[in-house]
Amino acid sequence: MLTEREFDFNSEEQKKFDEYIENKMKNKLKPSKDEDFLFTWNLWMDEAKDGGGFADVLNAHISSKRPVNFKQPECVKIEIYESIAGKIPIIIIGNDDDFEQFIVNVAYRGVRPDNIKQQGASFLAGKSNRFIVLSEKPYSNIPAKWMNLSDNEWRKKSMILRRAHECTHYYTRRYYGTADNNLHDELMADFFGLYAAFKEYKAKWFLHFMGVDGENKDGRLSLYVKDLPKKVVEAIGKTAVHCAKFLEQWSLSKEFIEMSNPERVDFLCELGIKGMVEKSK
Repeated sequence: MLTEREFDFNSEEQKKFDEYIENKMKNKLKPSKDEDFLFTWNLWMDEAKDGGGFADVLNAHISSKRPVNFKQPECVKIEIYESIAGKIPIIIIGNDDDFEQFIVNVAYRGVRPDNIKQQGASFLAGKSNRFIVLSEKPYSNIPAKWMNLSDNEWRKKSMILRRAHECTHYYTRRYYGTADNNLHDELMADFFGLYAAFKEYKAKWFLHFMGVDGENKDGRLSLYVKDLPKKVVEAIGKTAVHCAKFLEQWSLSKEFIEMSNPERVDFLCELGIKGMVEKSK
């Protein structure tokens, strides 16, 4: 089903496609207990509660080299979240401009990237620290109207979606040693994000986010297929359709319902893109 016969590949295109869909998450690891950074974050949380405020705490400890002039400091929150991969600090920045400036100052060292308007979340990790930053921007820049929601409802859902999305990446990073920007990772992260936000998964949502449904010309797939030949990109889009349809069917199955969330992630990690396509038949 994923061969040159279906996609009319030449040998080089087939090679690039095979390399892209190769499963990099076959073997589960035992992560080290390296959560000492949480002690420091708990001290910062106490500092904020004692009157410093979350925005001031961020400027004092995270963005101290390039402090952010927050327009709405009252819309900045920090929580120690119990994710499927363990506790992780999550920063929520409600004002879109404040979120962008914080990401520019901390992740990009003050240099504003061209695609910052499209960015709604960031996972930042170093040797001695790690945390997730979330905005309340509409997810994947999809208008609330398309989701049949009010703007306020969609922004709230988007935050929940992003949190579960980034925590899925955190899980694969800790337990499988990878969290790449490719179709396999994004299929899983969006699946768990959508399920967390809506208690259901619809293939049409994911395919619209990716821009492979023929409606959304500004979809995210282009972010995950850079430097690949056009025919390979088109094939990856078609493959995404098969995978998304499988995920929707699986989300309604008895097997899925009886699994814990970590078991669900492990299942999809080990299944890989080829496995999803096979099960979509």
